[in-house]
Amino acid sequence: MTRDFARFCRLIGLNLQTWQRDIVDEALAPRRELVVLIPRGNGKTTLMAALGLFQLLRDPHAAIVCAAASREQAGHLFDKARGFALANTEVRARLTITRRDLRTVSDGRLLVVSADAEKQLGWDPSLIFLDELCAHRDADLYTNLRTSLVKRPDAKLITISTAGVGADSPLGQLRQRALALPEVYREGTFTRAAGTGLAMLEWALPDEWDLERAHEANPATWVTPERLEEQREAVHESAFRRFHANQWTAAESYWLPPGAWQACVADYTIDPGEPVWVGVDVGGSRAASAVVWLTEDLRVGCEVFQGTEAVLAVQERVRRLAEEQDVRAVYFDPWRFQQAALELEQGRLTVVEFPQSHSRMVPASERLYAAIVEGRLQHPNDPDLNRHVAAAVAKDTPRGWRLDKSNRNAQIDAVVALAMALEGVTSMAEPSVYETRGVLAV
Repeated sequence: MTRDFARFCRLIGLNLQTWQRDIVDEALAPRRELVVLIPRGNGKTTLMAALGLFQLLRDPHAAIVCAAASREQAGHLFDKARGFALANTEVRARLTITRRDLRTVSDGRLLVVSADAEKQLGWDPSLIFLDELCAHRDADLYTNLRTSLVKRPDAKLITISTAGVGADSPLGQLRQRALALPEVYREGTFTRAAGTGLAMLEWALPDEWDLERAHEANPATWVTPERLEEQREAVHESAFRRFHANQWTAAESYWLPPGAWQACVADYTIDPGEPVWVGVDVGGSRAASAVVWLTEDLRVGCEVFQGTEAVLAVQERVRRLAEEQDVRAVYFDPWRFQQAALELEQGRLTVVEFPQSHSRMVPASERLYAAIVEGRLQHPNDPDLNRHVAAAVAKDTPRGWRLDKSNRNAQIDAVVALAMALEGVTSMAEPSVYETRGVLAV
């Protein structure tokens, strides 16, 4: 059947490489479940989209489900399949194509489902694609979809993902189950595990190998050593290890290369009236609170406060800063600063909520990392700011790494405020998709 699929791929403009044929061989085998672990950028979603379309056309009663940690993520695979169908006249003629599903005349379907696990209990699927299990917070969606396979004797679940964080995560447990199967074969960066009902194919750089050999864990010919070297320079090491070497990472690691922060020390002034963007992070009664401001060319100003009255001191410092500088926007964590922000708004400052969620802090952490390691940021060697930078670690999350405390009592408020201020400079005070209050200072 792999040969038939290869012919179908040529019809839709996809030429299979040898390693892709190995995946398809296993995907079309009678085992009920397949796990494919491979670094980002190797086209696993595209390959599965082609396979889903192939199975939809050959099985008159196909019910093919695309699922992921979010509907948007699951939609990537569906959109690829839909694109293949629309681009080929012969395929398009056999389907009813909408933005929600692909349907055959015999009512076979390929569609996207939501990430709400409780809503996926009623499906009777012939094939399930579960994308990026590394990003799932729990095993509920996997469990509800996996148990639905009992409804059809030939139903199959294919999980595709990059490496995750920790062996106790849903993907980590699935991988451990695969590695405990009776047949496990390893050669270089490739591992194949197989049992009666489950198989796993994994491409990953062994932990003891140098990261310069990461291209050996990326079987696609288009993922070249040059592309990977560019990524290695641009992203945090833990992100590179996880997403490009497919290595399982620890929950935490230091977030900056040695010496990178010290290399950004500079002697400078911030002239009165210069435009600045401000980050505010207010801690609890035993934590610190910080106001950090950045110029357009990333010169840093900072002041840190301690104690229960810190929120009042922070508010007053922002007011004085607005008198001294052209404050374009104040980015703040709404926890403990909501009322103060409303009062600043009444003073005709632009205030922007910046919740400390993964969706906000992951890209903010990555932007700050890049500004420091690329030497674009300058700071005044402030002892409090230095201490907060040193107390931070890179914590892996389902969305990527983010700044976090190295321990329960660590203070990192200043570096978090710095990340928020950089968000302001990056957006140049344009309206955010998140809540923005007030108007520009006058």
